[in-house]
Amino acid sequence: MQSKTSFFNKALFKKNISRTWIAGLLYFILLLLLLPVAYIISTSGSNAEWYDKMGYTGEMRLYEHMSMMPTTYLTVVMSIVVAAITFWYLFNKRDNYMMHAFPVGRKSLYFTGLLSSLTVSLTPVLVTSIIMSIAALAKGAGNVSCIWYWALIIMVTTVLFISIALFAIMTSGQIVTAIVFYGIFNVLYLLMEVAFRMTASLLMFGMSEAMNGINFNMLTPLYFIPVNTRIYSSIETDDMSSRVISFEHTFEGATYLAIYAVVAVVIILISYVLYKKKKLETVQDFIAVPFMKPVFSVGMSFFISMVAGAFVAGMIEAVRPLSYNVKYTIAIASAIVIGVIIYFATKMLIEKTLRVFTAKKLIYACIYSIAAVTVLFCMRFDVVNIEDKVPDVNDIKWAGINNRYTMVFTDADEIETVRELHQNFLADKKELRDVNIIYPETSGTTYTIRYKLNNGNIIIRNYSVVDTKAKEVSAEYVAATQPILDFINDPGRIKEHIIGNIWNTGEISDMSFTAMKYNSQREDFDWNNNTFDELSSKEKKEKFGNVYKALLKDIDAGKVFVQSFSGGDYSYEDSQQYTLYNDFSFTIEDKKTPYFSDEETFWDYGDYFQKYPRYEQTIWVALTKDCIDTLNALKEAGFYESDDEVITYGEFNKIMGLEDEPYDGLDGGVDDYY
Repeated sequence: MQSKTSFFNKALFKKNISRTWIAGLLYFILLLLLLPVAYIISTSGSNAEWYDKMGYTGEMRLYEHMSMMPTTYLTVVMSIVVAAITFWYLFNKRDNYMMHAFPVGRKSLYFTGLLSSLTVSLTPVLVTSIIMSIAALAKGAGNVSCIWYWALIIMVTTVLFISIALFAIMTSGQIVTAIVFYGIFNVLYLLMEVAFRMTASLLMFGMSEAMNGINFNMLTPLYFIPVNTRIYSSIETDDMSSRVISFEHTFEGATYLAIYAVVAVVIILISYVLYKKKKLETVQDFIAVPFMKPVFSVGMSFFISMVAGAFVAGMIEAVRPLSYNVKYTIAIASAIVIGVIIYFATKMLIEKTLRVFTAKKLIYACIYSIAAVTVLFCMRFDVVNIEDKVPDVNDIKWAGINNRYTMVFTDADEIETVRELHQNFLADKKELRDVNIIYPETSGTTYTIRYKLNNGNIIIRNYSVVDTKAKEVSAEYVAATQPILDFINDPGRIKEHIIGNIWNTGEISDMSFTAMKYNSQREDFDWNNNTFDELSSKEKKEKFGNVYKALLKDIDAGKVFVQSFSGGDYSYEDSQQYTLYNDFSFTIEDKKTPYFSDEETFWDYGDYFQKYPRYEQTIWVALTKDCIDTLNALKEAGFYESDDEVITYGEFNKIMGLEDEPYDGLDGGVDDYY
């Protein structure tokens, strides 16, 4: 028998392997299917012919295949399965006492269990990598280093997740609880961030979109590693996607792997200390180590009460509008009550009894709830400057405003103007954050300011606003909001950002206008759209170009694409009287200049369209009776014959017996097209 002070016990190692080898075998089969089998199938037969025709080399095919192989999503499951089976005896009283009665020290039990878990988890990776290398070389890949970099990622993440699994196992005396703790520990930072973001989205001014823009960092390796530690492969083809023209590949995140390896070793040593000091009688306890008990109670009471308090206030506000102060009062009161309930519930779980109601524990419960209340007070008074945060101009890649239409500004001067408008808007929040209470009968909407920072982060603020032209609103409110409308309603910006960057260089390749001609039965309309099929392409473009020039005159005159804070371009009454029911759209095209989409960039799809640019865009326009130049040009071009064929929403509804049906607010532009 080996010494009780030894790090390794051969008999125990064999016993552990005999209980976990089936998990390793299943893991090996899965890896075989994902790597060599899938690779051979994808590069054989008709697939091989297609690759050869495109100009792919063996190295390109291999790198493309390995860049798509999963990493953390395999190891996170395998690690807890193997570790839980290996240390299963810690969750059964008879096995627990029996194992620790043997002449084998806890050092041997722990490190032998660790070694057997790593052996079962890593052997399939190494064997699969060898087989994959042989297959790749047989297929003419030449360079198989990407296979072994993938194997390195898998090995480091395996050690990391096994260390977290061991920590979870040592902190609990129940297998189910240990598995739950393992899941929580892997996403703990993310859960904490989500809790704060959710609370902010429900309570703080302008923060309703706070749940957007989450970026995973190193504290959440499950999601961070696949994005930042990987095999990068980029294959570019020609415009017809018929031939490879370039191939780039890199190994990303080696530094992160080194950091995670060190962290894994530290967690393994901490877990060993916990195991060494773990009392045998804690088996089947909800929490098996003393220091975790207050941490668990505090964490549950603090985070759940904070979020739940905000959620209660949010539910009430969904039923009836609440002022800013009343909303926070409800959230704070709810957090106190819920915090006390959660604290005693966790104590019942930990102590396995219902007899936890003592004066001392009540004091502790109040202390923990006060922490959540303190955070809510800090949010209320914006102690850390979240509501008022406007990023520095040097940190901003672009700034965007979304109301009825979307505008994205990349010019430094315009970005600075957006910042100044935003700061002016926030200068007096008291009236702005309670507009739904102060002006309940005034029509309103929401608008969004979005900043994309140079580091990739996104800052989003969403605000409720009401019609600046309403007689009820104060001069202070107009002073805070009207400058934003004046900025986005500038004719030059309308043309640049609603029509697009090619507004003055492109040509109109297509145009459509629906004439509403009442049929002979006078029961319904015939929707007539003249396509001018008898004309040549050149003649069409000339005709369309004349109408487009007239539209630009109406834009300069402030008659189209004008935005407001009333919930649409026009109030209900104005839409009935002025907005045309006739559909009008055109397609603008510039074969030399890629179209910059403000809409897609604002919602963070811009990178895709930079990689795959397009050179045209269709714009839908809501014309009004005031668009005299455009209507005359359409009539002169032959899109309609009689003024009776141009009708407003109100006229259409009256004829059709739908006088109470409101204008739906869709008024063209890129937003409606998409």
